[in-house]
Amino acid sequence: MAKHLLYLTNTQLSAAIWDKGELSSPQVFDNFATGWSKFADYLKHTTDLPAYFLTDLIEEDFHRESIPHVYGSAHKNLVERRLNALYRDTPYREASRQGREKEGRKDDQMLFSALTNPQLLKPWIDALQAHKIDIAGIYSVALLNPYLSKPLGLGKEASLIVTHQSSGLRQSFFQDGYLRFSRLAPETAWSAAAIADTTALEIGKTRQFLASTRQVARGAELQIVVIAEQEILNHLQAQQVVEAGSYYRLIDLNEARQLFKMQALTELNHCDSLFLSMLGRRNISSHYATAEQARTHYFSQLKHALNVASVAAIAMALFWSAKNGFDAYQAQQLTEQAQIETLSALAKYQSTANSMPSTIANPKEMRAAVDLEQTLRNNAPKPAELLTSLSQALDQVPQIKIQGLTWETSETDGSTVDPNAVVVAPVPLPDGNMPLMPGLLGIPKRPFEILNLEAEVLPFQNNYRSAVDNVQLFVRTLQKDPHLNVSVIKPPLDTRPSMKLESQAGNDDALAKPRFTVKIIWKP
Repeated sequence: MAKHLLYLTNTQLSAAIWDKGELSSPQVFDNFATGWSKFADYLKHTTDLPAYFLTDLIEEDFHRESIPHVYGSAHKNLVERRLNALYRDTPYREASRQGREKEGRKDDQMLFSALTNPQLLKPWIDALQAHKIDIAGIYSVALLNPYLSKPLGLGKEASLIVTHQSSGLRQSFFQDGYLRFSRLAPETAWSAAAIADTTALEIGKTRQFLASTRQVARGAELQIVVIAEQEILNHLQAQQVVEAGSYYRLIDLNEARQLFKMQALTELNHCDSLFLSMLGRRNISSHYATAEQARTHYFSQLKHALNVASVAAIAMALFWSAKNGFDAYQAQQLTEQAQIETLSALAKYQSTANSMPSTIANPKEMRAAVDLEQTLRNNAPKPAELLTSLSQALDQVPQIKIQGLTWETSETDGSTVDPNAVVVAPVPLPDGNMPLMPGLLGIPKRPFEILNLEAEVLPFQNNYRSAVDNVQLFVRTLQKDPHLNVSVIKPPLDTRPSMKLESQAGNDDALAKPRFTVKIIWKP
């Protein structure tokens, strides 16, 4: 995403465009009325990009203290009251939490900071707002310094990062991985040797300040990282005074570019471009933007998101419209092709029908005959199913021996016919033949199949109880088939009260053959 990057110092403002990982050559405007006027003209011809305002000012204050550890709105109100007490005259202020104390109440350690001279920003902010340019955020070079810690490999030991900026010499002190304070010494020298002398002098002042405030004990280990042009580093290395516990790490701008994985820049004389590239490449929350500016930026982002969503919706609608139009065209082509094929098939059929010899039989009668044949084939009686069930039951009761059976079909299930029912006799056909009985032939449905079975129980040995049990087992086995209705017509021993028990002396053959009759009805 392209960004409009603005770099403000006490004396000038530089404007550059960050796009596709590259930073354009900056345009410089003096921090006076003539520069403000030129900047307003510049904005008239600048693309409508969100502005990222990076400040590198002397008038930036840092204050570190502890506050009670509370949550939610209580913490927010407490921080806001403290900011009002410290920096009442500026809207550009920030509070960041830096861990908790290890003893006592374990209060929160906070770093409060602010741009104490808002008038330095006012003409530039007014120009941006007059041209309705979205201010994405107001940032500080000092507060961007923590992003240097990881590429430089700084741990939690005390470190002092010194960067040579167009505005002067920026020194940022880190302890336990947190920024403690940052100060900017204005540029007073122009040659590499003079800048090296100023750097050594300012580092000495900072060491004395750290020792006097007991932030770093005298003789304690302190890592000093200097990022500047190679010529300045050569002079600084020649006059470097090694103090007890401190050691220097000198990094020229080309090495810094590789450490921070930045693209080759058109010009790299100061660390300004390194911080601008960092701001362009990363999505960093604003440091000093006011509530009004943050709200305006939020609505600007929302508007941009809605515009993107609208364009996407329109593109999707156009795509589906084109697809539906193409599908409709293909459907029309297929319809026309189908109509042509249908006409061709009808012509071939008519030609074939005309070429065939005429037949005596009517096609409707032929169709009726075929339907009748299929109905007979599907609904004709099939005694094989009934006999299969009977065979399986005989396998279960081998004592049953068949003496005879009769098979017939019926339109009914063989129940007793009502004597009062009117029986319509079949009417003879014109040729004198009797019509076929539809039910017996399976027209229009399959008929009932009735099987009368005569059998006996062998061996008998005058054991009627065993014979009766075998017959009952045989009947129950048949009744397991849901299509069968089984009834005993004549049991091997009729025990009904109306029957007489008769016997003849010496008639052992009749006693040796306990015969019975079973009626089996197969239901379709």
